[in-house]
Amino acid sequence: MNARVDTTNRVVLTGWGLVLLAAGVLGLVASFGGFGPVPALLPPAVRSFAAGQPWFWWAVAALCLVLALLGLRWLLAQAHTDRIGRLDLTTDDREGLTVLHGSAFTDAVEAEAGQLRGVSAVTARLRQRRGRRLTLGVDLADYADIAEVRSGLEERVVGHARQALDDPELPVDIELRPASGRPAGRGLR
Repeated sequence: MNARVDTTNRVVLTGWGLVLLAAGVLGLVASFGGFGPVPALLPPAVRSFAAGQPWFWWAVAALCLVLALLGLRWLLAQAHTDRIGRLDLTTDDREGLTVLHGSAFTDAVEAEAGQLRGVSAVTARLRQRRGRRLTLGVDLADYADIAEVRSGLEERVVGHARQALDDPELPVDIELRPASGRPAGRGLR
């Protein structure tokens, strides 16, 4: 998923959550008599309204259809991603076809980066937004030498990734994340 879809999901789902929370709180308050004695759920005029208006059920059906289409659009947006599924590395069709699966590439990058001393976990993502871009998230162990890890990533891992894709200018973003148990500050005691 991309950032735009994530942001939209958070806003829409938070809005729905707040609306449903408010409805639940109001229902609880009403059920405990917070608004005084509770009359019949629906007054007689409301209960008989649908029977006297032939367009009412068509409007309900149209509203349900709109909600279903909005839900379908949301589901399709979840499936859309900017990750690369396959890379066509063919330079000349006469010499054969060369296809590299994006997951095989990122698995190899993760495995190579994970072998560096001081690295506890790695995530690699190859994305296609305004050109190819490799993103590495590297979790560091407590004993990690950040300069050594960074050097290994920049010189070996990124170099091999660029060589595998035959793209010496492949942009690479590297995020080094300290161990979660590490105290804040300089760590000197």
